[in-house]
Amino acid sequence: MKARFTAALGALVLLFTATAFLPGMTSAVAAARRQGTVTAVLENIKPSIIVAKTKKLTVQAKITNETGRALSGLTAQLQYGDAFTTRSQLDYFSRSETEESVPHVLKSSDPFDLAPGAAKTVTLSGDAANVLSRGSGPLSVHPLAVTVSSAATGRLAGVHTYVNHVAKDIKKSGVQPTRVSFVWPLIDGPHRTTEDRFYDDGLAPSLASGSRKSRLNDLLSALGSADKSVTLAIDPGLLTDVAAMQKPYRIRRQEEEKPGNKDASAWLGKLRTYLKNPKSKFFLTPYSDVDTVALVNKRLASGQSSLLKAAYADKKLGLDVLEKDAESYSRLAWTNSGAINQKTIDRLAANGKLGSSYFLLSSNQLMPGTGITYTPSAATTVDTSKGRQKTAIAYDDTIQQIISADTRSPGAALAARQRYLAETAMITTEAPSKSRTLVVTPDRRWNPDPDFARSLLAKDARSGWLQPTALGDVAAPKNRTSERTFVTYADEERELTGHYLEVVKAMNKTAYAFSKIFPEPDTSLQRTAMRAASNYWRGNSRRQNAAYAFLGAAEDDHKAGVSRVSLVQGTEKQLAGSSGVLRFTIANEFPEGSGPVDVFIEIFTYPAGRLVFPDENEEDQESYMLERRIEGNQKDTLLVPVKLPTGSSFTNEVEVVVKISNREREEISAQSVFVKTTGISSIGLFITVGALGVLVVGVGFRGMRARRRRKEEEAQHDGAAV
Repeated sequence: MKARFTAALGALVLLFTATAFLPGMTSAVAAARRQGTVTAVLENIKPSIIVAKTKKLTVQAKITNETGRALSGLTAQLQYGDAFTTRSQLDYFSRSETEESVPHVLKSSDPFDLAPGAAKTVTLSGDAANVLSRGSGPLSVHPLAVTVSSAATGRLAGVHTYVNHVAKDIKKSGVQPTRVSFVWPLIDGPHRTTEDRFYDDGLAPSLASGSRKSRLNDLLSALGSADKSVTLAIDPGLLTDVAAMQKPYRIRRQEEEKPGNKDASAWLGKLRTYLKNPKSKFFLTPYSDVDTVALVNKRLASGQSSLLKAAYADKKLGLDVLEKDAESYSRLAWTNSGAINQKTIDRLAANGKLGSSYFLLSSNQLMPGTGITYTPSAATTVDTSKGRQKTAIAYDDTIQQIISADTRSPGAALAARQRYLAETAMITTEAPSKSRTLVVTPDRRWNPDPDFARSLLAKDARSGWLQPTALGDVAAPKNRTSERTFVTYADEERELTGHYLEVVKAMNKTAYAFSKIFPEPDTSLQRTAMRAASNYWRGNSRRQNAAYAFLGAAEDDHKAGVSRVSLVQGTEKQLAGSSGVLRFTIANEFPEGSGPVDVFIEIFTYPAGRLVFPDENEEDQESYMLERRIEGNQKDTLLVPVKLPTGSSFTNEVEVVVKISNREREEISAQSVFVKTTGISSIGLFITVGALGVLVVGVGFRGMRARRRRKEEEAQHDGAAV
């Protein structure tokens, strides 16, 4: 027994020890898994684009030994192959882990050794003419690879890349440059639940500089001077969050107030300065970048309380922050993942003055038509249910994936840049004599290496085969094509769930009703529902779990906002008789001077008729109704006459409901008060007294009969005794 106890105790100690050191164990396991490999990472390609006078091509790569043992007799080789003829060839090469497409060796290194964990940068240079001999033209894209091998074990590692060749006078050769336009996202997730309460402080590091988390600052800094080919896509919800951070602000569940954020002020100042340049272009997403397609699919986009319509109307808040009068492309809609269905196109197109005439979609939704073997121009037309055509603009989905991937890891930025140059050159070479347009759009959550982001707009990234153009020119009628086909939306499983959006829908309905208690409707509480319906929450299960956490906080803060105009709950109320007066107090907790609220108040019992409310003519009503105007930071006390209904005869607790609505009778809140009723009505009293009389008489007769029986029994007993 003792031995078994000792063994169990030892197991518990071992389990505790393992749990206590789990982070260290995890790191050790991860390190062990990395062992057994040799890695090759690109560090430089010079030149990144081969032009006419280029004699030498040089590639640098860093070779690292992560096998945990010494390696000797290693050799690095720079290999090349035939120029690509299609984008699919390029894509296949990028995905393959073999060097079958680069069979020719341009340069080999001298043998070298690597100790465990050691790294060595190798520089491999060779004659660029050898590379160009494999199918060079006025514009060509060539595969390259750096491989590492040893005589003993063969190939150990390899990394693929590309190099472009462009003729000096490419235009004279008949190659028409591709006109390229960029959509640059300044979009983030929701950081507030209500206007005066932040959910987190995650926006602060993104607006600062000098760290991997400086996403928004890096994106804005990478723009440099204004460029007509760049269109900013900005979430007005982000702008209002940043503007709110300029003053002291409070984080949810934190007692201490945060001081005004200087980085927020600097970031907004930089953005306003950029947009003052006449070359700068921008458009705003609906507020908080709501998931447009999900709102349409789950019926939150119709009716007077339409959350979608409210989100589009609140774009004006972004204009106020930017100090601008209008957007450059005010009728452009960019749905999440560039995906849309016909129902959403129809809804957005029919959205009145806020309607959309242009749709920015993924090339997976606007695919090349049958028989088209090259990448068509970006803009085409789509039909609406009313027979009208709208303009749809395709951004290249392959390029989006390339530039939106991690570019902050070692070698990743260079690899992505070379691939981007290769893809754009291949688009041009697919139909070199046909002038076409191309739209490049990173992902909404883009967090690139700052130098990589700048390189996309650098002059050498447009050498010969790319010509900057404005998004408006891409969408112009003369540049639209019939070579793209609209493919219906197929991403519904990644939407926010119907259950989730039912909660959002209920919040929005209450917020819409609440907005109308003010003389000038205030829709600020609807923005809580917009934040909960943001595109940011769409995606995998991890993102959706975060969405539910935010939704719970938003719902609590939403209720707290609504309760600023509500019934003041007091002690249990008492009705000490068949009639009386109940006192109810309605409070407006908005600050003094903020203006009045106009409310409609209805008081009734549940179930109905447990109490009645006599009117001026002493006629009994089942509810009590009145309208009130209550000033800010004021209370209004209601004295409500009530009585027991005729014929009632009970002592009980009655649930009295106080419902507050706007003057259009749209409910804002309903609260219950329990009233003790200890009285009875006159008829009830008559019935009760009569019943008591019958009871007394009955009891008296029974007593008299009982006494008579006892006397008879006693007489019989006495006779028997004699």
